[in-house]
Amino acid sequence: MSNYEVIVNSRTHLVVDTDTNRCLGGIGTNFYRPFVFPFYTPAGHTVIQEFAFDHPFHNGIFVGQAPIHVGDREAWFWGAPPRRSFTDRLFEKLGRMETQKEIEITTHTDGIKFVQNVIWRDDEEEPLLNEIRTVNLYTLADATVCDMTSEKIACYGTVEYPQTKYGSIGMRVEPRLLPVMGGIVIGDNNRRGKVDAIDDNFSDFVAYQNQLTGHGHYGVFMTILEDGIRGPWFIRDYGMALYNPTQTGPVSTQENGSWKISLRYVAYDGELTAQRSNDWCKV
Repeated sequence: MSNYEVIVNSRTHLVVDTDTNRCLGGIGTNFYRPFVFPFYTPAGHTVIQEFAFDHPFHNGIFVGQAPIHVGDREAWFWGAPPRRSFTDRLFEKLGRMETQKEIEITTHTDGIKFVQNVIWRDDEEEPLLNEIRTVNLYTLADATVCDMTSEKIACYGTVEYPQTKYGSIGMRVEPRLLPVMGGIVIGDNNRRGKVDAIDDNFSDFVAYQNQLTGHGHYGVFMTILEDGIRGPWFIRDYGMALYNPTQTGPVSTQENGSWKISLRYVAYDGELTAQRSNDWCKV
């Protein structure tokens, strides 16, 4: 049995196995949002990117949604500075997710769980909704796991989430895992290649995998933690990998109601097999 500790560096909380000095990953926050970064395989390979130069708001493993309506108010929680241009509509009515300083931290047998309270504010700093963000970082025998749950609570009136491509929980994949670097995208039923190999946007999981010279295979795997849900996914060869229920239709939450989404991310060494994917898809 290992012992786990949280190492705090400013706004970053890193989870470390103090017996082996293995770092599982961490959570952090900036002025605009909280997110997970870094996230390591057991051998220490990072599988997500803190941000991409052309998409600086794709931050590690993150939550985003745009637009959001509460009454006659609208805010966008997808883009975040730095701006990409003067005309980028993602920066109109730009909201932010204010992460409260007090974080509930629970140590358990295999890792550490964080619970963050987040207030989603519009461009005038008025609250639109509250969120309870849960991040559970833990180890398996052959992988590191990050289970993330986002529960958005309609504390300030009915919340409308229109149909959009900008939502809901996703990751920006480490560039060395991408097809441009010789990597592959993998879906269920042994579908693999580039993103178009998963051509119906529905799969039990999505993974990006590559082989590093001298280090063997490694990759990152994602699955939805809700029985019977297989997408829709929004995935790109350049490394955006997102589960987005609002891609196919709107979602509405009545006042005091909530909308909850949970995903599992797995950072692994070696090749992805059917047995491993089946095990990791279990809720």
